[in-house]
Amino acid sequence: MTITVAEMIRALQALPQDAELVVTESGYYSYSEFADVMLPEAYTVEGDGYDESREVGTVVYRIGHSNQNP
Repeated sequence: MTITVAEMIRALQALPQDAELVVTESGYYSYSEFADVMLPEAYTVEGDGYDESREVGTVVYRIGHSNQNP
């Protein structure tokens, strides 16, 4: 999926000024050249043990996702 710069700018302008943007991932090995890109969507930090910089339950905004295959 692709998104135009204009679409992304409109979506970003609608977010709170202090919103944190993230790209999430799942799986182990990536076989795709690109990750999925998306308009910002609320994502609640689950605390998978790898990123302790954000508290579990914190809401951030996901703008992409890398789905990797084991």
